[in-house]
Amino acid sequence: MGTTKLTRKEILSDDPVRENILRLIGLFQANRTKIGVAAIAVIVIALGFWAWSHYLDNRAEAAGTILGRGMEFFSASVSPDAEDDTYAEGGTPVFKSEEDKYQAAEKEFSAAAVSFGAGESGKTARYYLGLAQIKLGKKDEAKKNLESIAFSSGSRTVGFLAKKALADFYADSGNVKGAEDLLRGMIKDAKCDLPKEDIGMQLAGILVADGRKDEAIRVLREASEASPVFGFFNQQLQTEIEKLQKGVPVEDAPPEEIQP
Repeated sequence: MGTTKLTRKEILSDDPVRENILRLIGLFQANRTKIGVAAIAVIVIALGFWAWSHYLDNRAEAAGTILGRGMEFFSASVSPDAEDDTYAEGGTPVFKSEEDKYQAAEKEFSAAAVSFGAGESGKTARYYLGLAQIKLGKKDEAKKNLESIAFSSGSRTVGFLAKKALADFYADSGNVKGAEDLLRGMIKDAKCDLPKEDIGMQLAGILVADGRKDEAIRVLREASEASPVFGFFNQQLQTEIEKLQKGVPVEDAPPEEIQP
């Protein structure tokens, strides 16, 4: 049986890869000006994205510095003998009065909230802004800022912290039902990542202040039953239950620190 031999020219003429390459070369030659402009446009767009990303990184870093300074002011010490320069005594700020330090913190948190926008860092800034405004007696502003975080979609830890702060705010303002609904909702919410025992003790304190001691004891017992036997809060829960049963108000327990 004979074998038909193809010439190199014949082989290349049937090569689909070669045909595609030749077609692309022809396309480039016919449209080299348009392709050059498109390539330049791609480069400009890429540089634009890089510059914008670099700008956002620098902005976030600056806003982070403002937020950190605000948190430092919020927890700063107070001394009547403090200098006008809050850092006169070293790296730790000291203010002459509580009002001075919360005013300074409010200014920083407000700036950070604007810089960070709707992100998690922005929510953190707005949360602390609300706390500072509560300390300054700016109730309407504080309520607005805390509610904007507590009831926004996608709330995480800072959102639940805002709800805890709002619960106390509502209770102090006479809206006991609003406070109770917030805390009970958090206890039932599987997505809530704050200690349910802590929330239960806060709710119990509000119920006792409202004259509902038996209900407060029930809340504490439920929290204790759901808490690990050797958990951090279990012994404190038992202590609170015993105090209520003996007639000692929950408010007499050591005050809780505000969680960051």
